[in-house]
Amino acid sequence: MPRITEADLKKQIKNKSFSPVYLIYGTEQMFVKSYTQKLCEAVAGKNPNNFNYQTFSGDINLSELARALQKTPFMAERNCVVASDIYFDNMLKDDLDTFKELTNKVWDGTVFIISMPTYIPSKNKTSFNALVKRVEKIGSVCCFEKINSQIIEKYVAKWANENGKLISHLNASKIISNVGEDLNLLKNEVYKIAAYAKGEEITDRDIELLSTVNLETRTYDMADDVINGRGDRAFKKLDILFCQREEPINILYALSSAYVDAYRMRVADECGVSKETVAKDFAYRNRAFVLNRARSSVSRTSTEALRKSLDVIVETDEKLKSVSVNQRFLIEQLISRLLLIAKEGRA
Repeated sequence: MPRITEADLKKQIKNKSFSPVYLIYGTEQMFVKSYTQKLCEAVAGKNPNNFNYQTFSGDINLSELARALQKTPFMAERNCVVASDIYFDNMLKDDLDTFKELTNKVWDGTVFIISMPTYIPSKNKTSFNALVKRVEKIGSVCCFEKINSQIIEKYVAKWANENGKLISHLNASKIISNVGEDLNLLKNEVYKIAAYAKGEEITDRDIELLSTVNLETRTYDMADDVINGRGDRAFKKLDILFCQREEPINILYALSSAYVDAYRMRVADECGVSKETVAKDFAYRNRAFVLNRARSSVSRTSTEALRKSLDVIVETDEKLKSVSVNQRFLIEQLISRLLLIAKEGRA
């Protein structure tokens, strides 16, 4: 069978027309988790018994998995066997081959569900892709990729409505900007704000008081302050990050991303390359909005200053990884140096 869409999976669940094997994965892990649960309930019921419903995860015992797949349903129409978040990167070649063979067979009376709600292989991508192709031949593969920002805003509005609140397009965007586009985090954030907001509509003030701001957003704000010479504000934001116990290496990584985005846009503008081309060539996908901000942020900064800034960021990265010093001091020193470079290179 070819890959199926979310709509196809919904239809199979509704009609109980199940494939013998499923592989559900992708970067939108909230959907992976929720549809896996819906599929399991459709196959085994909301309160399944241990005879006809077995789950495996992580470093699984393949012999036990094989026995579970071979079982005859007992007082039920089907067995449901679920293997979730299997550590493909830790598997030896023989184990990988065995697992692939288990997915390449129709087990009479059993629906085999392979789900990856929190774990995506990074080392054994080739083996995982081979698994995808095997499942496609006899079962159904559903991959939930990142959805665009407009659809995410609709989900934010939907979650607000579920909690008796209205929210404007602009305020939905603000929450997404603060939290990021992880749907699990977003849903929890909207539920939290809706629970504490006093009026019928979620307001700017509610978001300001209640919304959590993620590392990337705070660091981009800090980079904007540094580039534009607002040292006091930059150091206040850095203090907040340290109070939140953010690791210095993570702060440095996010800060370097902001500067790389700015440099890419500067070079693109100098060469007459469009933002859309930059977003495509560097796979920004749903993060393309940061390029507009990057371009605006460095409008008064010279290209040479951006190059020098990237050099000192790389230098700090090497020190963080190789020198036994106070890491907070290194980051504070970096911010001071970047402020000086920005001041000297202001156009």
